[in-house]
Amino acid sequence: MSDINGRRGKVLGMDPIGGRTTVKALVPESELYRYATSLRAITQGRAHHTRKNEGFDAVPEKEIPRLIATNNEASLEA
Repeated sequence: MSDINGRRGKVLGMDPIGGRTTVKALVPESELYRYATSLRAITQGRAHHTRKNEGFDAVPEKEIPRLIATNNEASLEA
């Protein structure tokens, strides 16, 4: 859960199914880079995830400078 919160995610709920738990959350796509690797490390290889696009939201004001800097770095490398 803290990993999802750290990725600017919002946990919508948890559903216990058999001996497993399904966590439903909304997380920005940009925060899910290398998430599969991180999730496997956190759960010792037992968990997996699926994604589907649920729409778009405005970028938070505090994230705009970081996105601009990342874009500028990518432009310089190209």
